[in-house]
Amino acid sequence: MGVGADRRRGSLVWSFMVAFIVVGCGAGAAGDGAAGFTRTTITPSPSTTTTSTTVPRPSTPTVPSTPDPSVPLPVTTTTTVFAPIELQAGEAGQAVERLQQAMTDAGFFRDEIDGVFGERTATAVVAVHKALDQLRTATWSVGDWAALAAYRGPSLPEREGQPDRVEVDLTRQLLYRVEDGAVVDIIPISSGNGEPYANATGRMVRARTPRGSFTFYKHYQGWRISYLGGLYRPWYFSGGYAIHGSGSVPPYPASHGCVRVPNWEADFLAGELWIGLPIHVWD
Repeated sequence: MGVGADRRRGSLVWSFMVAFIVVGCGAGAAGDGAAGFTRTTITPSPSTTTTSTTVPRPSTPTVPSTPDPSVPLPVTTTTTVFAPIELQAGEAGQAVERLQQAMTDAGFFRDEIDGVFGERTATAVVAVHKALDQLRTATWSVGDWAALAAYRGPSLPEREGQPDRVEVDLTRQLLYRVEDGAVVDIIPISSGNGEPYANATGRMVRARTPRGSFTFYKHYQGWRISYLGGLYRPWYFSGGYAIHGSGSVPPYPASHGCVRVPNWEADFLAGELWIGLPIHVWD
């Protein structure tokens, strides 16, 4: 075998080495999955920072189970607008109540405020019309509301030393009761009608109410019967002339000279007048 055999053996070794190198290089060119060589490439991921922000929910106020006395509560105000209307006897309702209250405040009405337009309410309406120098009817007109609201009472003469007294206005046919210098009651009357009549002696006289300044000197409870008829709870101020209750008190002069008032007003006056109280009668 000698030298030739050694040369052949060396060629084979050299060829094997070349083939190994070629295969190894080819595997690197073909990719990581090629047979004979495995290459692992680690590629670093880019660094990512995530910031999480939590937005708080709007807070819901806590309502206390019981009201805080230091916190004022809301106030709801309701305003009712009253439209003036005409009223007549026989009607009833809130408008009549309002009328009765207005006449009470002004001194014309002294009865229960019941919302019923009855006889006593009608009589007070006539008194208001007398005071306002209007037609003496019992119908309450739309304009009467404003007229009564604007009424400031009668203009009376000054009476020094007489803070309590009675004034009788024969022109308006009204009685004013004055207390502590102020008019507190206004009552409708009917005075002497000026007609002739026969007195107790048979002499013809004229039905005239005496004018002037007097004091009450006598009073009777209940009915007092005279030749001219009955006088209910009379207060005498001049001879046989008196302020007394009657079942007939028209809005004009109709008596024989006495000052008539409605019977229920005579009941009221029985607790307000006294013997010696001054009374002034004038036109």
